[in-house]
Amino acid sequence: MFNRLHFQASPAAVLSSSMAVLLAACGGGNLDTPASSEAKPTQMAATIQTDATAMPIAEPPQPMLLAASLASTTASSNLALGKTVTVSSTQSSSTGGANAVDGQSSTRWSSQFSDAQWLSVDLGQVSTVNHVKLIWETAYAKSYAIQTSTDGSSWHTVLTNSAGAGGTEDLHFADTSARWVRMSGISRATAWGYSLYEFQVFDDPGSGTSGNALPTDHVFAPTSFWYTPIPANAPLHSNSAGLVSDFLRQIRTYYGDVTINTTAYASPVFEPASGISTSKVTQWDCQHKGLLDASLATQWGGVPVPSYATPSDGTDGEMTIYQPASNTLWEFWQTRKVNGQWQACWGGRMQNVSASNGIWPQGYGTTATGLPFIGGQITAEELKRGDIRHAIGIALVDLERAGVFSWPANRSDGYNPGNAANRIPEGLRFRLDPTLNVDAIDMHPVARIIAKAAQKYGFVVWDKAGAISLRVQNPKSYTALGQPDPYAALFNGTPNYAILNGFPWEKLQFLPLNYGKP
Repeated sequence: MFNRLHFQASPAAVLSSSMAVLLAACGGGNLDTPASSEAKPTQMAATIQTDATAMPIAEPPQPMLLAASLASTTASSNLALGKTVTVSSTQSSSTGGANAVDGQSSTRWSSQFSDAQWLSVDLGQVSTVNHVKLIWETAYAKSYAIQTSTDGSSWHTVLTNSAGAGGTEDLHFADTSARWVRMSGISRATAWGYSLYEFQVFDDPGSGTSGNALPTDHVFAPTSFWYTPIPANAPLHSNSAGLVSDFLRQIRTYYGDVTINTTAYASPVFEPASGISTSKVTQWDCQHKGLLDASLATQWGGVPVPSYATPSDGTDGEMTIYQPASNTLWEFWQTRKVNGQWQACWGGRMQNVSASNGIWPQGYGTTATGLPFIGGQITAEELKRGDIRHAIGIALVDLERAGVFSWPANRSDGYNPGNAANRIPEGLRFRLDPTLNVDAIDMHPVARIIAKAAQKYGFVVWDKAGAISLRVQNPKSYTALGQPDPYAALFNGTPNYAILNGFPWEKLQFLPLNYGKP
């Protein structure tokens, strides 16, 4: 039985003390388990306020600022220099907002002494921006958002930093069209307000859509469905409305949300360097079928498993090894180490990955559809960039029977014994209405990033589970290397099941069966 784990934005799980319930389990499409309900802990959403009150606290001493820190580190010019500034408050007449855009190291903006303060600069015209530099005085922001607007009223969060360090912070994000750019404070690092020597805005050549490229933008062939935008005028499924209705029913029936799997039921991805020693991964018969697959013995004959590799938590124990140097991908399900020897129940090996269509050969791979984790999981790097450039895998609970599935799936573990109407088949693709202004919707910054990717690349149903769920790349990918869990800062205290609260699921659009099939 698989437990639906509620994770905060740290590796620790938040579990109900009364019962454990089912979570998404890929299981290679072989396990059917019912879902049950559980009481959830209080949901905490990160919000950005826009009002301010002062506190009678003395001003901190001002440190010396190196003149060199004001020099631009890029070839582009500071678009904010000398432009009109609006602020939530000022501490005094000598610390007005204009000081933050005058290019001087001896002047600064200083707000009143409360968390909810902001500074906005009007660039004078809509421009492409992808880089903000903040040069802080002693009173800096521990947590803040960088937001943009083209009309001065609807704001789009392009970056959230919950680990502000003060000093000079260079912040890069995807190309964004903006006339107004704003630093919106969430929490202060000191008892004073926020104090900025400089607020600089840039359009760096090569730092936007192409210059901010990540490996997950094109693991497979560039023509793979994973990376192909869905045209705005794409045809819709003839029963799109019925399928949306059943999707909403599943949300209501199973916990009332769409969760994001983190440490459990999400695969860690490890990228070994070339030249490391390989070892044999043997198959074990976790399902007691009484037979093993001879081909897997060949596929897993020599796998470069790093010494620090570890599978996901939960009963699925997924693990992915991707070695760009050899252009090879391995997936494992129910992975374990017995007497120093790696074993797995199922998975596969994909060679010549960069030329692949992003679909496992028939029968192999860990998901029930033959779609690789590395194609549809969301990475921390993508969230930090503020832009996901591929389709997103999603698991549902109630699916059409296994004999009915849609490309790009090459198999299914769907189950519909009562032939219930409007059941969604595995492999079916759907998107968020591309005409929707998601910037105007009150959502977590991570949800907004996902929404924009859902408008452009859409979702693909890649498995059956105990809860409707997306997957991020398991934080073990980072913590196994001694790095912190990156989702702690990205989720900013919001539980993983609450990140997508406010997402406009009712605005989904389902695409026809086998949409995009060559």
